[in-house]
Amino acid sequence: MPEKRYRINTPHVVAETLDGEATIVDLDSGTYYALNESGSLIWDGLIAGSAPSQVAEELTRTYALDSGGAGRAVDELMGRLVEAKLIVEAAESRQNGDEATAVAGASSRNSSPRQYAAPELSTYTDMQELLLLDPIHEVDESGWPSQP
Repeated sequence: MPEKRYRINTPHVVAETLDGEATIVDLDSGTYYALNESGSLIWDGLIAGSAPSQVAEELTRTYALDSGGAGRAVDELMGRLVEAKLIVEAAESRQNGDEATAVAGASSRNSSPRQYAAPELSTYTDMQELLLLDPIHEVDESGWPSQP
């Protein structure tokens, strides 16, 4: 049985990874999230269409972890991301991108094992009111802003 694949829960969720840290914004709730380096590696792999086992293998290579620990780290973070509705199951394995590119891109960043810190998803609600007032919520396929 093939593994589930995941995608960003668009259009309600937007994200960007810069310098190894992902920032994720839930536009419906105004909550934003931050992932540390290992969490961002997992995030980037999942949203690129890689299977969780492939992401765990990349985590193992990057941080010289045992495969069991890497698998648990991926499963735990994936569960939190699904629970927060930041990712959803993808209909197609390559819905967000090309998994080969994602795995190769992650591998090319890592020439030697790095210091491992468990994946951490930080949640921030301090800007909810401002984010919910922003007219970016009025975007549709015709562009921004979409007027009623």
